Formats: sequence, C-alpha cells, structure tokens
Amino acid sequence: MKVFDFDNTIYKGESTFDFAIYVMKRKKSLLRYIPRIVWILLLYKICKMNIEEFTERLEKNSKLFLENEELITSLVPEFWLDNIEKLYPNMLKKIQKEDIIITTSPKFLIDGVRDLLNTEKILTTELDLKSGKIKYLNFQENKVKSFEKKYKGEKIEALYTDSYNDTPLMEIAKSVYIVKNGIPRKIK
Repeated sequence: MKVFDFDNTIYKGESTFDFAIYVMKRKKSLLRYIPRIVWILLLYKICKMNIEEFTERLEKNSKLFLENEELITSLVPEFWLDNIEKLYPNMLKKIQKEDIIITTSPKFLIDGVRDLLNTEKILTTELDLKSGKIKYLNFQENKVKSFEKKYKGEKIEALYTDSYNDTPLMEIAKSVYIVKNGIPRKIK
C-alpha cells in the first residue's frame, strides 16, 4: 500500500492555514491573529516544534476560531469549492482504494473533500469543535502511532510527503518520495 501526506503533497499549500485565512476574511475580528498563525506555521514547516508545543499552540489558537461551530462547519463546503483547484490531479491519480492518507489537518476539514481522495482510509487530527481541544494530533511520530493502531501489521510500500516532519513514517516505509509542486522525487 501507498501512504500519502495531504498538505503540500496532494493539496498545494497548508489546507488548515488556508482555511484559517478563509475564515478570517469572513470574520474580520480574527484578522489580528494572522501574524501568530504565520509564526506557528513557519515553526511547523522548519521542524522546530515537538508534538507538545505544537498541540499547545494549536489548541490556544483554535479556540479563537471555533467560537462559532456553525460558522466554521458551514464554511467548509464553500472553502473546498473555492480551493478545489489546489488538489494536484497527478497525485490524486496515484491514490488507490487500498492506500492511506495520513494528515495533520483536522477531520472536519478533510471530510469536506473526502469524496475526491479515492480512498476511505484517511487518518486525521481529531479536534473537538465545541471546546477547541485537540483529542489527537496526527503529527510526526503520532502519524506512525495512528497508522500502526489502525493498520497493524500492514507495510508501507511507498510514502509520499513534502516534509521531514514525516521522518517517523519515512523510517518505516520501503520507498519515500518527496513531493514539490505536485511532483514526486524518490529519495529512498
């Protein structure tokens, strides 16, 4: 089976970040949080946060956005209508029914595009929309834990990712492809 990261692998960009900006544009009072979100994203992308730090920062900031659960969930379909072109067609074609997508993005956001991903096997971050609490952050070594819990005994033939945040998954994959601009390059 193949395993795919989502952000910057199947989707051009960071879907959670893009969704946060999308929400801010519709709820102007949140615009003041853009610098904080950009800083968190930067630390994440350069692998400078561990799971505990990332969880703490995400929870603190997600509470700001989740004040109105109905607004958030109502914006998910609109967001995907406006951002569907950010899915890389060539990467979508690689995904088969037996393959798995493992992402740090939250379930509520990925569920909005699930029908286009060619697989039902999707492991996400679990977030309580009412409280803003992260039940399970699917990040770094937690991706391996969620994979092994759900698919015990299965082997990863090929991993497609954009980030060395996925090093724990890389270590258990037979082949690894780094994806840039929708183009995979084999590194292992």
